[in-house]
Amino acid sequence: MPEYIINGIPVNFPFEPYELQKNYMAKVIECLQDKRNGVLESPTGTGKTLSLLCSSMAWLLHMKSKQPKHRTDTMDTLDPPELSNVKHAALDPKQSVALEEKRMNAKMKIIYASRTHSQLSQAMQELKNTSYLFVRSIILGSRDQLCIHPDISKQENNVIKTTLCRESVKARNCAFYNRVETAKDRADVTTMPVMDIEDLVTVGRKLKACPYYLSKELVEQADVIFMPYNYLLDPKARKSNGLSLQNSVIILDEAHNVEKMCEEVGSTQLRSSDIALAIEDTSSVIKTMMDSGGSCTTDSDKQLELTLDDLVLLKEILLKVENAVDDIKIMFSQGGSTHPGTYIFDLLEKANIKFGNINVVLQVINSLITHITTEKTNSFVRRGAGLQSMLDFLEVVFSSSGPEYRQSIEKCFKVHIETEEPRQSTKGGVKRADGWTATKQNVKTTLKTNSKVINFWCFNPGFGMRQLLDSGTRSIILTSGTLAPLKPFISELSLPVAVSLENPHIINRSQVYVKVISHGPDRIELNSSFKNRSNPEYISSLGRTALSLCPIIPGGLLIFFPSYPLLNKCSEEWQASGIWAQINRIKQIFIEPRGKELFTKTMSEYYAKVRDPKSRGAIFMAVCRGKVSEGLDFADANGRAVMITGLPFPPMMDARIVLKKQYLDTNRTRDNELISGNDWYSLEASRAVNQAIGRVIRHKADFGAILLCDSRFQNTRQQSQLSAWIHSHLRESRGVPNFGTVVGEMSRFFRNMTTANIPAMVRDVCVIKDKGDKVGKKPLERPKRYTTVIKGGEIATHAEKFRLSEYLPDGIKINRHPKSTQSLPISEPEAGSSGLVTMYKRERKDDGLASSSVASEATRKKRKIVIVPQSLVKREATESEEMPLPVKQEQNLVVVDNSDAHMMRVAPQNRVDFLREIKCSLDAGNYKLFLQSLAVYNKDSVFPLFMAQMCSCFEAPHLQYLLKAMRRFIKSEHTLEFDRILEKLMSNN
Repeated sequence: MPEYIINGIPVNFPFEPYELQKNYMAKVIECLQDKRNGVLESPTGTGKTLSLLCSSMAWLLHMKSKQPKHRTDTMDTLDPPELSNVKHAALDPKQSVALEEKRMNAKMKIIYASRTHSQLSQAMQELKNTSYLFVRSIILGSRDQLCIHPDISKQENNVIKTTLCRESVKARNCAFYNRVETAKDRADVTTMPVMDIEDLVTVGRKLKACPYYLSKELVEQADVIFMPYNYLLDPKARKSNGLSLQNSVIILDEAHNVEKMCEEVGSTQLRSSDIALAIEDTSSVIKTMMDSGGSCTTDSDKQLELTLDDLVLLKEILLKVENAVDDIKIMFSQGGSTHPGTYIFDLLEKANIKFGNINVVLQVINSLITHITTEKTNSFVRRGAGLQSMLDFLEVVFSSSGPEYRQSIEKCFKVHIETEEPRQSTKGGVKRADGWTATKQNVKTTLKTNSKVINFWCFNPGFGMRQLLDSGTRSIILTSGTLAPLKPFISELSLPVAVSLENPHIINRSQVYVKVISHGPDRIELNSSFKNRSNPEYISSLGRTALSLCPIIPGGLLIFFPSYPLLNKCSEEWQASGIWAQINRIKQIFIEPRGKELFTKTMSEYYAKVRDPKSRGAIFMAVCRGKVSEGLDFADANGRAVMITGLPFPPMMDARIVLKKQYLDTNRTRDNELISGNDWYSLEASRAVNQAIGRVIRHKADFGAILLCDSRFQNTRQQSQLSAWIHSHLRESRGVPNFGTVVGEMSRFFRNMTTANIPAMVRDVCVIKDKGDKVGKKPLERPKRYTTVIKGGEIATHAEKFRLSEYLPDGIKINRHPKSTQSLPISEPEAGSSGLVTMYKRERKDDGLASSSVASEATRKKRKIVIVPQSLVKREATESEEMPLPVKQEQNLVVVDNSDAHMMRVAPQNRVDFLREIKCSLDAGNYKLFLQSLAVYNKDSVFPLFMAQMCSCFEAPHLQYLLKAMRRFIKSEHTLEFDRILEKLMSNN
């Protein structure tokens, strides 16, 4: 692969990088070289992942080349990492020296984290396509993905699966685990440097070794570790996976979710029903122990590490917790009661749970869960759910200790207590949200009327990020396509950032069509605000908008809704009114499912439908922040347009949202640059929209339309929060066009962009064949030119079918004349559509205008027919005092047999007359585009964009004399390029 020197580091890149890719890689290497943290934004489709991997791998290998030979295999550091994050004042000299030596010898590695395993799989596939394939890489996954044990892997609940696995491994009863030690050195493993989830499972099944524990064994040997970033941000997950962050480079891709993830890993909740189930399970084990004489054994017949006294004390603690929770008074009018974060310690202290004895309590609960989970029982119901919830809750609350921790809890956390909603009841018990099932005898207990939920919420994402900073990391890089605005993002994470970047998009401006659609075709305002979502007129208008747009969009159309309730409401109403059936006849509709397996199946069916040459594409209706809006690739025909039907604001009255806004407003100062609560609330919606928009444009050659179907997108403040590369497109739209104008513009956009193998500015004449015409067996050929054949009113382009009527300007209809094969399908224009120009070529015999004795096969010629506005023909006749060509009039259009006469026309020399002639020759939409393009060109001097727009306005051959005359408006530095394009255009016609 080609090698490029970036910041002194040789980087192998699969192709010549674009300038913005070089800038991005330079920033990555700068962070790694100088041991700095960075926040880098680069839009989706700019090759961010590939640039990130190549630059970081190149730096790693460069550092390896500088190592002494005896240390090459481990890639240790040349110099001690920075110890600025460690407070040596609290350490004695021996401890300080030991810590420094430990960091000195820590292996340098890269930890690449993203939101989901599917995103990580895409990144690893990118790595496999580079020259850095030999760098040892491994991915960390869950037992749910990697377990191949025939019994344990079938467990539906992940907690049960984890407990059974641990006990099986502890007792050495898992044959797959027992083979891990020998399997890690086998050739099947060592010869495959980059191993993703599928590779691990395949190798594990082949060697009959556990892929889950095999991946953990390979972590020590790996130079690059891939993992979901909740594995990294959650202290409990880091401990479980044995992750050491000493001297590591942490890359957080898709980092727009990091703020939320940091808050979630620091938050937890406990329900009254969880406490009741924990008491019931503890009482059951106590009864069993008392019936067996005060002892209890596990399946392995070993004495359980619990005594009757331990269980009695645990039950007493749980009963006190239950009483303390029941005594809490709730402000029903406010939806619950809110307390400072430290209130949780006071609440638990009433049950004698405090920092002094928390480790003992956790140990007893853990042992009890292990016993209950592994205990053989005749019941199909697994117990231990309440105890597991209690364990998780206490581990988060007591994750640290000391005065500083308590001070952070008071500042960054809130305790919110609300009424517990009843669970969904099942035949055998109560179905829980986490997959556990409460026993039948506990149903009444879990659904008691005074049940409460204790929420322990973190509102400062920097609380979790600080733990990474204090773990001896070398550098942290956060990157995504939607991080802006960067300042509030950085300030919320409390991350010292020295390197930042906001990249533009890689695509040409002409490759994307962006419009705000404020009203539907029935002139009903499109506004998905909470008050308007139930408005039948709005829902109907939104459906008619989709119905009007989907015929002119080739391939796939993505429609994103703000929430699942609105998606469901629209689908129900559209089906009832018949709109759904009308849309479905044009493009088959798919809806984003909730289940994982069903989701994969639905996506496969959608992609297959788009690829089907017999179909006209498909529609995928999804939700912002859902599975479809992040991580999935809808490149090329899979996503030619995206409709955003509203702003996905979080629920305004949700207690957590209200408290988050209050936290930001309270803690905001000039120094910390925190945004206000209202700005954060608005930004949450905009970032979700930006993610959804990013599904369409996936690479440099891609193109598509972005349709913002909500009147609130007209707001300048709302537009400013969209991705920076979209701003310029919105600025070009001076005012919001009516729906008809949008349809006309977008039809021209897709007509231009779907032309194959020729520049967008060069257009071919459509070959029209009436149903009555006889077509010979020999197919029509046009060497080196693209031909679009229209037959019976349908037009096929790249196996993407359109209808001719869908490419005409607003209000134009096609009238058929089936009785006559000689008559041309004449269009009937409505007001404002006088500029319609349709050209066609057809073989025809001499129709009697010449004598058969004079006419011969050699003298018969193809005649070119052009439809021009009648007003234009009348004006030309007045100027020349005679009708220059034989014409056939019908209504407002004239069919002119011009036989290339238009090529001889000359534009007026006077500029005023010239502009007047342009206005008469163009329809309203093209004339408006002409004026806007000319104004922008005079201001910005962007010639390629201006020329593309001019060619679009004057694309009809009979208007090309006007395009030629536009040379008077071209700036001197662009005249040669103008002449070259014009010469090419004329030669092709």
